[in-house]
Amino acid sequence: MTVHLNPEEERLIGQAIQAGLIGKADDVVSVGVETIRQRLQPRAGLGSELNTEQWLCEFRAWVHGHATNAPLLSDEAISRDSIYGTRGL
Repeated sequence: MTVHLNPEEERLIGQAIQAGLIGKADDVVSVGVETIRQRLQPRAGLGSELNTEQWLCEFRAWVHGHATNAPLLSDEAISRDSIYGTRGL
C-alpha cells in the first residue's frame, strides 16, 4: 500500500520521530490503526479480557500517546518529605 502525505503531515511525522514518540515513519500506521481499533471496540475491563498481543498493542498506543519532552522532576520534588510533609509522622 502506498500512502501519500501532504507536507504538513510529513513535518509532523518528522517532529514525532525527533521527539521520540515513534521510532520510524512506518510506526504512524500502527499507531493510527490501533487508535481506530480502540475507538471501534468497547472499552477493555467491561467484561472482556485482552490477550497478550491486544494488551501490548494497547499499551504501545498508550505509550506513544504521551509527550516525551516533559521536564524531569528534581530529587527534592519527589522526596517523601515534599510529598507528605508532616502528615503521617
